[in-house]
Amino acid sequence: MSSHLEGHMLSRFKIPLIALAAFAIGQLGPLTWVFWQAAEWRLPQIKAESLAEPSPFETMSEDVWIAQTQNAFAIEVKKEKLAPVHLLVISKQRYETILDVPADIRGEMLNFAVELARAQGVADSGFRLTTNTNPQGAQTVYHVHIHVIGGRQMGWLG
Repeated sequence: MSSHLEGHMLSRFKIPLIALAAFAIGQLGPLTWVFWQAAEWRLPQIKAESLAEPSPFETMSEDVWIAQTQNAFAIEVKKEKLAPVHLLVISKQRYETILDVPADIRGEMLNFAVELARAQGVADSGFRLTTNTNPQGAQTVYHVHIHVIGGRQMGWLG
């Protein structure tokens, strides 16, 4: 087989092979993979739509806040929970991405996330802090927030 044909065959099967490997080692659920394959082309449009509307966090009642600092508040994720502990640390002022947050507020938010991990009892066993940034970072809500995820064994991708 020519190297050109081999290269074409490899590129043709690359994504399905990666997805199959991810399923096999438990790092990617089939529904998650299908969702991101379908959503990927829409992510730039999702950004435009998100920025055209008020942030869902701007209209959120303070009654659902579980803690706050001067510039941020935290809520518990109840739907689409990724782990037993899944919180969001959200800036009180709307910043589109983590890139837009002033350094002092970004530091306050990270420190707050660490304090919440300790308070939730996942600091010693382990936890993950995640913030999605822009379309290729899979950001869908353009109001900066940090996920605090813990309480179960994390894999590389999830």
